[in-house]
Amino acid sequence: MRRAGLAALAITAIAAAGCGGGGSGHRPGALAWAGKPLVFRSHDLPHDRVVVAHVRNVGKSTLHLIAARLVVRDANGRALKSSAGFTTTFAHGLFGAYQKPNPVPAAELIRLGKVVYLAPGASVPFYAAWRLGPHSREPVHVDYGVGSLAVPRPTGVTAK
Repeated sequence: MRRAGLAALAITAIAAAGCGGGGSGHRPGALAWAGKPLVFRSHDLPHDRVVVAHVRNVGKSTLHLIAARLVVRDANGRALKSSAGFTTTFAHGLFGAYQKPNPVPAAELIRLGKVVYLAPGASVPFYAAWRLGPHSREPVHVDYGVGSLAVPRPTGVTAK
């Protein structure tokens, strides 16, 4: 992943409260990692990180997750340059750069992994990428508005 950042990606919940600190909470709107997240740092870009995983709704209500509203924060709580999505692969949009309808249809946002509706007990693929700044410290967490997911330190380095 070359110079891809993980720009503010937040999750809004249809349900009210909740905390998804990565554990097994069963509150409305709670997220947790489904399995162990894989976290990598780039060999050529030592300040860049990527997490690939599945997230699971351990709450009691359906979540409406919007990737563009997630915020990756460093250990000091500062927002980092980042991007994220709910997909494991690249998908090309249906509309050209000058043809995008406003607003983009919900089905297109869901297909591209930019938005997801996550029922209780369901899981979806997830990725986030971010760049640590000069004053950033690990560990980081993904803030989704009503809670956050703690991201482990990198478990591997990409090959040269």
